Amino acid sequence: MQEWALCLPGTFPRLGPHAGALHAFHDAASQGLLEKEPSFISTSSVSFIPASIYVQGSEREHVEFEEKLINLRKRHFVSLHPDLKKRAFVDFLSIAGLLIAAHETGKIKNRLISRMALLALGFPAYKIAEKTVKDIFSVESFLVYDNLRELLLQTLKFDLIFKSSIKIEVPAVNLNTAGWTLDQILSNPPLYLNGWRNRGWVSVTNFRPEDINLEEEVRNARYVEGGINGLRVFGHFGPGKHDGKGQIVDTAALSNLPIHFAVKEGYSNIVVLHYNSRAEGPLDRSFANWVGLLSRCFDITISENTRKTILGHLRVNNDLEQLAKQREDLKRIEELLHAQKLDAETQQAISRHIQNIRQTMQNLSYSQKKIIKFIFVGSDPIPDAHFNDFTKDQMLEGINKGWKAGWDTVPKINKMIA
Repeated sequence: MQEWALCLPGTFPRLGPHAGALHAFHDAASQGLLEKEPSFISTSSVSFIPASIYVQGSEREHVEFEEKLINLRKRHFVSLHPDLKKRAFVDFLSIAGLLIAAHETGKIKNRLISRMALLALGFPAYKIAEKTVKDIFSVESFLVYDNLRELLLQTLKFDLIFKSSIKIEVPAVNLNTAGWTLDQILSNPPLYLNGWRNRGWVSVTNFRPEDINLEEEVRNARYVEGGINGLRVFGHFGPGKHDGKGQIVDTAALSNLPIHFAVKEGYSNIVVLHYNSRAEGPLDRSFANWVGLLSRCFDITISENTRKTILGHLRVNNDLEQLAKQREDLKRIEELLHAQKLDAETQQAISRHIQNIRQTMQNLSYSQKKIIKFIFVGSDPIPDAHFNDFTKDQMLEGINKGWKAGWDTVPKINKMIA
């Protein structure tokens, strides 16, 4: 039985489906219907939460997690940035003071003095409005994950996570080390000959020594903070730190489909729980505010990067299959060459050309790669639920559709790893 890995894309609409699909995998394994559980999971953004529940290997934890999701409210995991609260409170007091002053000036019987007093309030009113706008755009972020941090520390069973036989890697993106300059892209030898490079990625795991050889409280906090870093949606949440350094943001800043973490660990059987996300497809919809518009921009950026990632891997698979056929054909040609009665000079010339072709094949950018067997898990369309706008019914629907998708995938996994 072969090993296999799970790759869990992020975005809030997948939170419910991931919970359902992973619960289905757990139940299938418990009943002996899933021949082997994954050995490794790589996550993106919010998927680290259901993945952390899954590696605990407990039916009770799955059930309780789904109940929490169904009853989830925005206040359970996000809150306004404390600095924004303080500034808003000061601005509110200032505005309240102006309103009181305006009310009092209205009581002045002398109309001229009353009007002059009201005019005098115009400049401070303008300055307060100006300060309010500056406060909004100078704060580090609108929202913070303080509530989510507390919720995860209370919910996750860390002993089960760190004793699990399933490895989990939770990545995020360091804005300070990500990115490429043109001279780096065009460097010699070419980047495409050297394979994937860890540029901009950071991660926490339940298996690396630097993540587990720590005091229990420090270990747990590091794991949770690493997970939260991977879902710091840029534009809404401020960046975090990794080992006290960097500006760490959501995984989707580079890729919402971190397949390369599983490939780097040596896995050639990979299941991607993608689903059919309405949020990432064409929409006939107008957005009433900037929050919805910003979320839509993120979704289509994620969708485009996902398309490139999936097709890139499938192209490599196709080219490797064709390359294998070409090598077999060359072998047959070489056999035929030695079977023919040709003069020595002609034989040497043909043999030389065959060797040149082999060398050219060896120099192909994908020749050192290996074929990866993929299962890209689809589903019925999942609800277009965002963290700023979701309902109980959407969460329940997402869980149910993920559950069905998970069970539908079990026979395919068994066939892949047989």
